[in-house]
Amino acid sequence: MSKINLFSFCVLIFLLGCANSYKLEKKPELNILESYYKTKSSGVKGGNSGYSIYLMLDENTNLDTKNIKIKGIYFKDKYADLKHQELGKYQTFIKQDNNTDSLEPVFNSKKSVEIQEEKIPFVLKDTEAVISYLQNEKMKFFKVALTKKKTMDFPM
Repeated sequence: MSKINLFSFCVLIFLLGCANSYKLEKKPELNILESYYKTKSSGVKGGNSGYSIYLMLDENTNLDTKNIKIKGIYFKDKYADLKHQELGKYQTFIKQDNNTDSLEPVFNSKKSVEIQEEKIPFVLKDTEAVISYLQNEKMKFFKVALTKKKTMDFPM
């Protein structure tokens, strides 16, 4: 009797472990017309620098009828929540860790700065991102390619 209980317990643990995996959808319910990012920098030490990400959905896609809620995006080893701006438009900002918040002068170069990167559950190339969304209260993921758009630089 104990061997049957042990076997049942092992099967249950195996099934629960498989349920936590992140599977990418091959054909998502979302129709994205345009997806791109821009690099931004404040230009001053201690200011924000990072990526502004923009998603434009097809206006004919009604997320309410499909019971879909867009949650966030994985990009450049980071995760950020996507904010709904207007009909079919979502935006977020991912901050880079390379801009220091300290305004103190550095006299000794022996100090090393360690940047901790978040572990994301996906293997992504340079311009790939994964969008997470809820459909019928079930979390789903799909991969999208982001193009880089240049911002206009103004001389000072």
